[in-house]
Amino acid sequence: MDVASSLTDRDREILRLLRWHRVLTTSQVHVMFFSDLNTAQHRMTRLHDLRLVERFRPLRNGREGEYHYVLDRLGAFVVAAMANADPNKEVKIRWRTDQALAIATSQPLAHALGANDVFVRLVAAARRLPAAELETWWGEAYCKAVLGEVARPDGLGVWTEGDAEVTFCLEYDRGSEPLGRLAEKAADYSRLEVGWGIPFWLLVVVPGPRREVGARSVLSGEGLAAATTTQACADRPAEAVWAPPGVEGARLRLAELASWPRPAASVARLASAARYRATGKWDEEVS
Repeated sequence: MDVASSLTDRDREILRLLRWHRVLTTSQVHVMFFSDLNTAQHRMTRLHDLRLVERFRPLRNGREGEYHYVLDRLGAFVVAAMANADPNKEVKIRWRTDQALAIATSQPLAHALGANDVFVRLVAAARRLPAAELETWWGEAYCKAVLGEVARPDGLGVWTEGDAEVTFCLEYDRGSEPLGRLAEKAADYSRLEVGWGIPFWLLVVVPGPRREVGARSVLSGEGLAAATTTQACADRPAEAVWAPPGVEGARLRLAELASWPRPAASVARLASAARYRATGKWDEEVS
């Protein structure tokens, strides 16, 4: 009863995001939902006291960093109840908080936080920009479940701003893999373009300028509609930080990608997908 009387719609949305995106920091919750960091800290502490979330503080340069939050078992029950159309139906979950907390000491933590942060910053940008919204945010696990047989992006989103709409897949590259692996992923995305038939953009975030040059080179081989930026610029992803293919030095706002010309190979793949939906037959070069 204490939980039921304490939860706000904002609390429920925070819990839902933790369910689908594994981990969020206090700062990330702050920029998405609160105007004041201190208020965000107190609210997350309250959710922790209610046993809705669990938290940890990883070491940064020998010191404890800010709190990182994952969903606790009672929070998982709340999220499951939110998705249940019948309020009288018994809610059952399979949730282990110790498994959720395993990310605290795992290598994927920095990658998950970095990828999530791109979407977090878009949510925050939508609070400031008129007629802007992050309409869709799929996390890595959901992308794997839906698209995993073809490609496995670190996230998928739909960003709208005014009349512009951009569907995008995110690759968050921390520089830990050779560029040849990115080339393999590019081939996967070209197959996704044919199979899905939706004109998405591949957004690639890399550690720095040198890595960006190499990434743009390997991505160009597949003729993808791919735009790159660096981690230093990825904290403002709605702004003019994205470098599209074919033009050196050009940086576009995310919404501007909606009208930016796609590479010829990408256009051809999408046209083949459209013909298949219309006729049930693949072009020879695609099949």
